[in-house]
Amino acid sequence: MNIKFFGGAGEVGRSCIYLEENKKGIMMDCGIKLGEKVEYPAVDRGSMEKTKEVLITHAHLDHSGYLPHIYHKGFSPRVISTKPTRDLMGILLSDYRRIQKERNFTEKDIINLQKRTNIVEFGEENRGILGNYVLHNSGHIIGSAMIEIKKKGGIIYTGDISTRKTRILDPCTTGLTAETLIVENTYGKRTDLLPSLKVSAQKLVGSIKETVREGGFVLIPSFAVGRAQEIILILDDFIQSGALEKVPIYVDGMINKVMRVYRHNAIYANDDIKRKILMSDYDPFKSENFLKPKTKDRSDVLKEPCVIISTSGMLSGGPSVNYFEKLAGDPKNKIIFVGYQAEGTPGERILKGEKEIQMKEKRVKVNMKVDRVKISGHADFNELINFIYSVKKLKRIFLVHGESGDLKEILEKKYEVAVPKIGDEFRL
Repeated sequence: MNIKFFGGAGEVGRSCIYLEENKKGIMMDCGIKLGEKVEYPAVDRGSMEKTKEVLITHAHLDHSGYLPHIYHKGFSPRVISTKPTRDLMGILLSDYRRIQKERNFTEKDIINLQKRTNIVEFGEENRGILGNYVLHNSGHIIGSAMIEIKKKGGIIYTGDISTRKTRILDPCTTGLTAETLIVENTYGKRTDLLPSLKVSAQKLVGSIKETVREGGFVLIPSFAVGRAQEIILILDDFIQSGALEKVPIYVDGMINKVMRVYRHNAIYANDDIKRKILMSDYDPFKSENFLKPKTKDRSDVLKEPCVIISTSGMLSGGPSVNYFEKLAGDPKNKIIFVGYQAEGTPGERILKGEKEIQMKEKRVKVNMKVDRVKISGHADFNELINFIYSVKKLKRIFLVHGESGDLKEILEKKYEVAVPKIGDEFRL
């Protein structure tokens, strides 16, 4: 069996890993790389023609965004995912089509790929093109999965993983068995250590309190899927307990659609969420503590100090851009970044300390306070090591979804370790 890396190798974005045996191929993930310019996987036509299945770990565009492009080119591989991933892909891919400059696919392509999507549950063994496979919970966002291919001593591709229990999700499955592991390397440096969720939540709430007390607005740009839901439930818990005074909290952009998908797929959430919904009258996904803007110009949102949670997370589009342009000039206001900021994006430039940011056709002076709270859906350096050590019978490791860090140096004392580049091919 051959393995080839078309994307996500030495970088974060456009994850796409290809497996081929006897002229039959599958892809594991099929994403795009968002930034100043959208980048696609370096897939050759021959591999695309052989690909009969695409297994998607989760709905984020860096793992699923190239799928409609494939369908538009005339290919129609079967897509395999969990139900939440299929539901979320429908929202994210439609939004991606709406905002992209070049219309490289149609809404019909999205509909067709969703029709060709097979729903698979965690832990079920299924028959695929290259043999049996199983999806395991990865703990990253609702419905996110690791892929286990039961060939060649076992191959596991983690996608994005989190080993922590969060407000919504259980941690990823550990103690799996495989000779080959393809593992994310987002936090692959020794210094990539994340605070506990409890510490991050307290810092977030403290930062909000400080600004609201001074009469300022708080803007939290967030990814629509995963991070936003965790933040919403964190703030809801603090309000419910009285640790955060009731302040208007507006949720804007695609986050509201995604919240409905989370609620419809609550069976994939952890037991704490299920107990709240089933054993009480309180549904955290429909909390009255969160408001939706009622006016097109958002004048109702900006009439008094409040907290605004809005897409996009890197200030590269969505309502967060409009809020930023209106709030950035006042030093009483604050922007809190909670997620990854890709190089070259407005969010990354603001975090670097730039005081004037080009936003589309307007230059915006940044006088507002800038804060950062790390609330991640990824395993940090130590957690990655612990996860890898939990895999039984492991012989070889491929580090993907990040630049080469310190993991290789530690792991190669015990395993064969490779850090592939785009286009690299290996024989298993």
